[in-house]
Amino acid sequence: MMKLSKHLVVLAAVFMIALGSARVSAQTAGQFQDFTLVLETPKTQYLELQTIPLVITFKNDTKTPLTGHTVLEFGASFMHLYIDRPDGPQEIPVSMMIRDVFADPHVFQPGEQIKRTTALNYRLNNVFPNPGTYRLHVRLRSLDGKDTISSKPMEVEIVKPNGADAQALQFILDHSNPAYFFTGIQAVKNPEQLKVLENFVDVYGDSSYGDDASFALARVQFAERDYQKARTSLEKLLKKPNYFFAAEVSDYLKMIEQRVRVADRP
Repeated sequence: MMKLSKHLVVLAAVFMIALGSARVSAQTAGQFQDFTLVLETPKTQYLELQTIPLVITFKNDTKTPLTGHTVLEFGASFMHLYIDRPDGPQEIPVSMMIRDVFADPHVFQPGEQIKRTTALNYRLNNVFPNPGTYRLHVRLRSLDGKDTISSKPMEVEIVKPNGADAQALQFILDHSNPAYFFTGIQAVKNPEQLKVLENFVDVYGDSSYGDDASFALARVQFAERDYQKARTSLEKLLKKPNYFFAAEVSDYLKMIEQRVRVADRP
């Protein structure tokens, strides 16, 4: 009888451990929805076809540690951007690139947060076909894909350009595919479109579109390994006051220095 009691005690202990594990697993699976996801942009108004900076913040606003991940980049299957349409939310493709990203779980302590900045400059003529106010939000998937969280809607107003800005926009419409102009994709390995981008920077560099066109040109020059021209373009941008993508410009300059240093080694 004593042996049976011992067995019962052991079985009860195993059952309690299993039950406790199940509760922990259930709690862990549900933690992701306790995170806060925020989508912001530095301005509320942009010109037609103008690049829109998106700032995404992922944070733990609770008083307990939460398990999530740090992949906030678009194109990695975790982060998705949506726009409100009359028939419901429609996903917006942010770029042509699909990233193969491996992610590990990350435990966020109370108050811990991460931020990512990206440029919305792809197919803007389709995303915002007419001037007006649009609502955007982002949705982030957990590592296992079982949970998602969404940001609150963010409004942006798209307006028609005037004066030199209107002339700059017309130049883009007349000489390139506006869906890809500020990505620089057309100008890579295409001398004719590269010349279009260079001419735009020369003629309309002082317009509201100028800085983003210069950055697109610098990225093309970098991709073509023309590091001297890329450095010149980037250094000019770095002197611009309050250019929102200055950190990315600095990153490109650092990569150029590294590549040039490697190339100069005997």
